[in-house]
Amino acid sequence: MSVLDLHIHTTISGDSIITPEVLFREAKSAGLDGVCITEHGCEKSRIAADLSRKYRFPFFAGLEASTELGDILIFGIDSYPRSISRARELREFVEKAGGVSVAAHPFRSNFNRSSSNSPGGVATDHKYQLLELVDAMEVINGWSSEAEVVHCQKVSKELSLNGTGGSDAHIPVQVGCCVTVFESVIRSEAELVAELKQGKFKAEDRRLPGQKGALNWFR
Repeated sequence: MSVLDLHIHTTISGDSIITPEVLFREAKSAGLDGVCITEHGCEKSRIAADLSRKYRFPFFAGLEASTELGDILIFGIDSYPRSISRARELREFVEKAGGVSVAAHPFRSNFNRSSSNSPGGVATDHKYQLLELVDAMEVINGWSSEAEVVHCQKVSKELSLNGTGGSDAHIPVQVGCCVTVFESVIRSEAELVAELKQGKFKAEDRRLPGQKGALNWFR
């Protein structure tokens, strides 16, 4: 078994205060078996392999791509062309390259601060279009409210789409608060991709009740 946090940002992304050294410390403190650095953009993190050698701890590299239908976590490819911006084109590229894609916090826009926590409307329709183009969906995210998590798990079950968990950490305390528990031991990026494709994993929310929601991390 391996417990991994599949969605983490570092200082390299420009919107996180987590340095690689702090990430290692927090990952060990959280009892994780590995972490995946998923910076925004069309290239995977170039520091993961060096960090794995330095700390003798599994650092995997993915990326978080932006499309017209929403953000997508991608594993198993080094990069994709900047000319690709649409979800369907990205899906075709990743699939051909042997990678795997996961819809990141797919219903976040339906559970924002000003919403009534009642998903629906055009935005939701777009999210379902996105879910037709990915291999899995993130059902538990470190910034999600309980209502959003419940909705994502419901949709995951309805669509028979495997669900992952990730902290989406931008501050140290978030690392490992939401995880993906794999049945097998994950030692390499190739094994990570293979297990994501096989669906032998489950999402787990490790947040305390007072941490469930975007605003709660800054109280």
